[in-house]
Amino acid sequence: MTLGSFERPCRGLALSLVAAISIWCAMSDGLRAEGVGPLTIAKQGYFFVGGKYVDAPGGPVLAGHAYVDFQIPQELKHPYPIVMIHGCCSAGSSWNGTPDGRDGWAQYFLAKGYAVYIMDQVGRGRAAYVDSAYGPNNPKAPKFVEREFISYERYNLFPQAKLHTQWPGAGVVGDPLFDQFQAMMEPDFKDRVIRERFNRDAGVALLDRIGPAIIMAHSQAGIYAWGIANDRPGLVKGMIMVEAAGSPFHEVALKGPPDWFKDEGMSKPWGFTRTPVDFDPPLAAPSDLMLEEQAKADAPDLARCWRQKEPARKLSKLKGIPIMLLHAEASFAMPTAHCGAAFLDQAGVANDFVKLADLGIHGNGHFMMLEKNNLEVAGVIADWLTRRVTPLEADASSKR
Repeated sequence: MTLGSFERPCRGLALSLVAAISIWCAMSDGLRAEGVGPLTIAKQGYFFVGGKYVDAPGGPVLAGHAYVDFQIPQELKHPYPIVMIHGCCSAGSSWNGTPDGRDGWAQYFLAKGYAVYIMDQVGRGRAAYVDSAYGPNNPKAPKFVEREFISYERYNLFPQAKLHTQWPGAGVVGDPLFDQFQAMMEPDFKDRVIRERFNRDAGVALLDRIGPAIIMAHSQAGIYAWGIANDRPGLVKGMIMVEAAGSPFHEVALKGPPDWFKDEGMSKPWGFTRTPVDFDPPLAAPSDLMLEEQAKADAPDLARCWRQKEPARKLSKLKGIPIMLLHAEASFAMPTAHCGAAFLDQAGVANDFVKLADLGIHGNGHFMMLEKNNLEVAGVIADWLTRRVTPLEADASSKR
């Protein structure tokens, strides 16, 4: 081989490498511009919580465990970590970034000086699905994902659907950003009661291991978070419920115009949950709760709520926990969001019902942590934590 014949492929390789580095630099500059900047991590790792061995045809299997990864920033500014629990159909990856490669809420709150613990629900992500213990699963088809989570304006099933503008792509099968989101989807338990029991127990085990924490729950995970707070009220220092406190007691189906809403009957007999929580006075059974439906909705674009008849029983274990109910303008959860706030009010539980549209933040859907303005929304949460949880932290520190 002559020197010249050797140089030509090397020069081509060098040019390709330069081009690749240039592209990478351009991408990383863009990500830094929209992101949180460099992060210095003091410690990171993972562990599993919950679970036990149960009998199966081939012998005992471990089931009921959740996977948790964590990062602790070098400059830890807050005594309470944030525990992030994803909602339906995804896994913990929904907190770690966006379909178009921007920083996620995990990076944002690490940059703010919070330790972050991210849970993969039982049977999701890196917590393997154990068929013999969990029963049949329920995969999420792409057209279901389009309809339920992204392309609201295309399907027009609820009055606010046309307001959705913040998804970072076309929102349909075949669009690269939709396909990234679809790849995140995980099969789910068909049996919602079993799923709730396992995840509630795993969340309690997590707090027992790490100590006092702030729970950030999205959507489906709200059911677990209310149960976890009921079981460990002293360890829950704040609850950030990201569209995680919708219609209590009854499910509401979205059917499109002109009637929009259909009551599908009792689904959560304990209010927000399908498993028992503590009321005062105590209940012998959830049927002891006397319920009534609103005669008329609060507004034409809202569903009617189910509430307790007075005198209402109280959720005394949740009293004193700072609670944020965060809702997006164009989400399917908006028509029933007010019902969750009203249920807590009636049960004697103070809460901050925060609607992004009231703050001038418009166009978000249910997966607001993945949308174009995700860090602007995270800033709303950070501000709430500063006002509602940080003063309590300071007060606690002064008494030690």
